[in-house]
Amino acid sequence: MMRANEAQTDPGSVRLRTLEILQQVTGDADVLTDPDLQLYGSGLLDSLATVSLIVAFEDAFGLVISPAEFDREAWATPQMLVADIERRLSEGAAA
Repeated sequence: MMRANEAQTDPGSVRLRTLEILQQVTGDADVLTDPDLQLYGSGLLDSLATVSLIVAFEDAFGLVISPAEFDREAWATPQMLVADIERRLSEGAAA
């Protein structure tokens, strides 16, 4: 049985879960359908929402995301955010 914080590692499930978390934090369904939506430029994400995302991704995927390492540009759009989470997961698996 998979625990809540043990993410499935196939790209489809990671992408879906990442976008679901993003929608929960932003409250905007457009993040599911517009991969190029400007998250910070549109005001959907701010510093508080970013912290909420970090905590949610740590819980969902078992990641450790240091605010000091956080790159806002890497999370500028839903597509970029998904790519960053997938990269972090693959680096963690390779470590």
